[in-house]
Order: sequence, then structure tokens, then C-alpha cells
Amino acid sequence: MDHGTGWQVTARTDDPGWLEVPPTGGAGLDEAQASAWVSGRAAELRADWADRWRPEHDVLVPAALEHALARRTPDDALCFQLWPVREPRAAIVHVAFGALEQPLDWREVGGALSPLTLPEVGPGVQRVFREQLQVPEADGPVELLGIDLLCTDGAALLHVRLEPTLPGFASDLVPLLHAFAATIAVHGPAGPWRSNDPGDDAVAAWSSEALA
Repeated sequence: MDHGTGWQVTARTDDPGWLEVPPTGGAGLDEAQASAWVSGRAAELRADWADRWRPEHDVLVPAALEHALARRTPDDALCFQLWPVREPRAAIVHVAFGALEQPLDWREVGGALSPLTLPEVGPGVQRVFREQLQVPEADGPVELLGIDLLCTDGAALLHVRLEPTLPGFASDLVPLLHAFAATIAVHGPAGPWRSNDPGDDAVAAWSSEALA
């Protein structure tokens, strides 16, 4: 996506189940176009799932697609809803790129940090973090797990986020997230944008906490 400032963020995926979520409102889809997008994507999923489609999916799948439209933010350069299997379990992935007011202090980022490298961007940090969701029907809060992939040159930040979801599901999605992130590229007026090595502060903050 081109932000109109000469910067462009691109990505691609050959894995099935990745639906790009368009922006709504303003220069994005209007209400009628959004409704048509939901209907069209639901029809595509129904055709793909074939005999795995159940009557309750007529309600669950459009609701999930509407949720995806609502989750896309103005800061997103790209947004995808990932359906990794032929059943109503989906996750949201955001890709944002923008200027930093000040360089990141990795010691204050929080979560479980580990190094990563994106081929088209450069070195960065993976952050695994946990949240709790209050669910009235549950005996207590439900723990969710999210993943951030962060690359910066000190002046700008590329931020890829897998929205918090159930830990087991998040763990299953990690290989798909990494394969997708490996295709992300950022181009500016001067050419490809590259991140810097996170440095000693990030190394000091690395955590061995594993996905659970």
C-alpha cells in the first residue's frame, strides 16, 4: 500500500486462507461495498470448504468477516484475516509502518523477546506477549497470546502483529506468520528501506520464554 508520501509496503503469500482486509470509511469501502465484500468472501470460503460447511457457518463466517473489517486500523498499511483450516477459526494480522517520535528502548518493550531477520527488511525483534480476556461464560479470565515482529532503523518502525488469540492457535500460526513476514518489503523515495541491528539493549532483553 502507498501512503501517498512515496512510501510503499508490500507483501505476498501463496498459502491458502489469507484474506486481505480492505479499509472502510473515508477513502475505503462504504457500507454497501463492505457488505458486498463480506458476502463475496463468505461465498469463496463456502465454495472452498465444500462439505465441511455447516448451517451454523452461514452466521459465524460473515460475523467473523465483519469483525475483520472492524479490526483494521487507520495505521495499517496492510491487514489480513488468516483462516488456516476449513473451519471458523481465524486470526487477524496487521502490518504498519511509520515514523518514530524517539528510538525504541527494547528494555521497556516488555514480553518475551527474541531476535529475527526479515529477508527484505533486515534484523529485528519478535515479541511474544500475553493478555487476559474477561469472558462471562468462563470461570475466570481467558489467557490470550499475541506476537509482534518489530524492525526499526531508529527513525521508523515496521510493525507486524498477530492479534492475541488462544495460545495453542497462536502457536500453530507462527510458521505461517513468519513465512508471510519474510515477503514484506518497504520502499521509499530513496529505494528499499532497511532496519538496523537492534543492538546490545535488545540482546540484554532476550527472553527464553516459549510459546505455550
